[in-house]
Amino acid sequence: MRIQPFSFLLGIGAAVMIPLFSKVFRPLAVEAMAAGLGFVEEGRRILAEQMEVMEDIAAEARARRETIIANGNGNGVAHGIDHGVGADSDPEPAAAPARGRRRGNGNRRPTS
Repeated sequence: MRIQPFSFLLGIGAAVMIPLFSKVFRPLAVEAMAAGLGFVEEGRRILAEQMEVMEDIAAEARARRETIIANGNGNGVAHGIDHGVGADSDPEPAAAPARGRRRGNGNRRPTS
């Protein structure tokens, strides 16, 4: 088996150059990793805020549903009671269901 001089020199050059490149590229790799971690943290923060919004919407929907159930089925007729057309007295109009509290985005403090 014969040693090729070009391949031998290429191997020696690679052995010399790899440590030099690692000293140059390591700080760049660290900065890229730091930026990537920053993006991940920002994504987690945004996801947590959106989950909170969805939980607020779900809680408001549950409260509205319970209000509708408590007041009747939503069309002014209570469950099991039918005020027919020929009733002697006019039924009272159904009260508007209570709305849940809404949050604005102005009160939130930035997290870091």
